[in-house]
Amino acid sequence: MTPPSYCPRCKKSIAWYDNIPLISFFVLGGKCRYCLKPISWQYPIVESMTAFLFFFSSFSFQKGSKSLVFASFFFVSFLLLLAFSDFLWRLLPHLFNNLFIIAGLFFNVLLNFHSPSAVFTAVCDSIIIGSVVFGMFLIVPNGLGGGDIKMVVGLAIWMGFLKAAGVLIFACFLALLFFFILFSSKKIQWKWMIPFGPFLAIGALVFWFFPSLADSFLRIISAKG
Repeated sequence: MTPPSYCPRCKKSIAWYDNIPLISFFVLGGKCRYCLKPISWQYPIVESMTAFLFFFSSFSFQKGSKSLVFASFFFVSFLLLLAFSDFLWRLLPHLFNNLFIIAGLFFNVLLNFHSPSAVFTAVCDSIIIGSVVFGMFLIVPNGLGGGDIKMVVGLAIWMGFLKAAGVLIFACFLALLFFFILFSSKKIQWKWMIPFGPFLAIGALVFWFFPSLADSFLRIISAKG
């Protein structure tokens, strides 16, 4: 809301009717109304993904409380925000992660109002996994960044220790697969730094919407361990 949206090319402020998700992009033909420069496809992609995940949240949690559906709206919105920020700019801002954690605590209290122990458990889970991931950071400083650590802490608040740990392992598998595909095709070099946030977001979405699949993955990991 502040500062208001503006065109990055001509710096003109964007009116509300030119800022309606998806609709305005296609009405304007993908160009700024004033300077006629192309609008990045990043905007309709993010907006369409958000719309789809909101719909999927409503569909997946229709038998639950309205608060759970509302919580899912926030959860997927933060995941998209963090994933695209890391993918585009290799940055997981502390402000975004802090709000992600605070929102998780808020919905934990809202959804577990009659069970204070559940909220306490969520906080303990986040501290434990945060300590583990921070230990990994100390051992391999170039492996994870501070933003990645905070994002995992936020996932523990939202999903619990086991699922957050599962998301972390799942994301590592995805990131390594992605890296070796690009490396073997000679599109990147060995020292290329992987933006880890998008893989954490993908893993979190899989575990959030497909709990049975998440449980199966955790059983496989536990059996191998």
